[in-house]
Amino acid sequence: MNTDVAMHRDIERTVIKILRALPPNRAAQLVDFARFLEAQILSEELVQKEDMAEIEADEAQWDALLATDAAQILLENLADEALAEYRAGATRPMAFREGRIVPG
Repeated sequence: MNTDVAMHRDIERTVIKILRALPPNRAAQLVDFARFLEAQILSEELVQKEDMAEIEADEAQWDALLATDAAQILLENLADEALAEYRAGATRPMAFREGRIVPG
């Protein structure tokens, strides 16, 4: 058996053993963290597929867009709206479960 496969199986067994010992809310957190790591890998793969010129051009586009007066006004309005909702008690905590944002 390939050593990488054997190591992967050992890690898999360890994670399963830990998972089975955790209370449900902690097990859900472990799954959330695993999904976070999975998303990081996908993000890294996407970045590797893009060349630096594409990434820099995209970033320049965003920088130019966000530097406009209209964008700044929009962002300030969104921030003011969010603060007003928070101060009025109209917000709820959020959590990340099973790859989705849900009420906390």
